[in-house]
Amino acid sequence: MAKGYWIVTTTITNPAFKEYVEAFQPWVVSVGGSVFAKDMDSTTVEGKGGKLAVIIEFPSKEAAIDAYNRTDYQELSKLRWANSKETNITIMDGSLSS
Repeated sequence: MAKGYWIVTTTITNPAFKEYVEAFQPWVVSVGGSVFAKDMDSTTVEGKGGKLAVIIEFPSKEAAIDAYNRTDYQELSKLRWANSKETNITIMDGSLSS
């Protein structure tokens, strides 16, 4: 089964974003995810994106979607929204075939 991924870009607008990160890290592990890559100074070469880029890996695309839709994550995301802008989250299948 192919892994699932969140591809996240955002621009941090407030140092309180740290509270989101501190709460997010144990939460993502608790739902079977892990941070695959992170760049605090990424470069968007096309489209709109923030300076922070994160790839989060899940056991499957379905698990990635389920994690995003969880009530506890939707509550947690309020911290992200309050302290960032230009957030994009894409959930994708990690398989190489279409």
